[in-house]
Amino acid sequence: FSGVVWPRWGKGNRVFLRDLHAVTGFWVAGLAMILLLSGLPWADVWGNAFKTVRAEMGWVKGKQDWTIGGQKAAAPDEHAEHDHAAMLKMQAAGQSLTSLADLVGKAKSERLAFPVIVTAADGSAKDMAWTVKSEAQNRPLRVTIKYDMATGEQLSREGFADKHAIDQVIGYGVAWHEGHLFGWINQLVGLLTALMLITLAVSGFLMWRRRKPKGMLGAPPLPRERRLARLVPVVLLLAAFLPLLALSLIVIWVLERFVFSRFAVVSSWLGLVSHPRGL
Repeated sequence: FSGVVWPRWGKGNRVFLRDLHAVTGFWVAGLAMILLLSGLPWADVWGNAFKTVRAEMGWVKGKQDWTIGGQKAAAPDEHAEHDHAAMLKMQAAGQSLTSLADLVGKAKSERLAFPVIVTAADGSAKDMAWTVKSEAQNRPLRVTIKYDMATGEQLSREGFADKHAIDQVIGYGVAWHEGHLFGWINQLVGLLTALMLITLAVSGFLMWRRRKPKGMLGAPPLPRERRLARLVPVVLLLAAFLPLLALSLIVIWVLERFVFSRFAVVSSWLGLVSHPRGL
C-alpha cells in the first residue's frame, strides 16, 4: 500500500512528490465523487433530464425540494388568486379566524429546525389553512405543518420521511454538499476535500514541469490497445451521464483531428504525432 494509501518516506523529493500526488488522489477520490453526484440534480442539463425521468417513472411525490439551474420549482398553486369572499363568508357565519400570533405560538411549541416560516392562508376556498414550514439547510430536519384557518387545528404534517425515496437520497446529498448534514464535522470534511483537490492540482503541475520535454507539452502517449479498450467503455459511460463532458470530448476530438493536425508545429508540441515512449 506504500505510495498509494500512504507516502514512502526517505526516498527523495522526486518519489515524495509522486506519492503526495497519488496518495492524495486515492483519499480524495471518494469525497470528490460524492460532491459531484450530489451536485448533479441541481445542474441545468442533467437536473432537467433527471426531472423528466422521475416524472415518467412515477417517482414524484409532493413538490420538489431543490433547485435546478438556480430556479426553484414552483408549486402548482403558487400564483393562485386570493378568494377574499371565502374569508368574508367565514366571518359572517361567526367562524373566527386564527390570528398570526396564535400560529407563531404553535410554531414555537413544535421546536422545528431554524429557520421556520409561517405563511398566511391565501384565503382561497380550496386551501383555508396556515402553513408552518421549517426551511433548515439540513433537509432531513425539514417539516411542513398545515393548520385550519378557523379552528387552528392541525390538518396535515409532512416530514422528510414522507418524501419519495429518491427525494430523500437527494436531500441527504444536498445537505452533505452544502456542509449541513453533520454540522461542523461536515464542513471540516468539505474543507479537507477542497485542500486535497488543491494539493492534487499543485503536485500534478510540479511533476509535469519536472518531466516536460523541451519544446513539447509533455502529454503522455496513447495507452496500449488492450488498456485503451478498457478505458473506452468508461469514457462512454461518463459521457452518457454528463452531457457537457460528452460535448467537450467531441470538441477536443474535432480540433485534434481536423485543425491541430494540419499544423506540424502545433501537432508536434501537443504530442499528436508519434514520439518515443520515454516521453
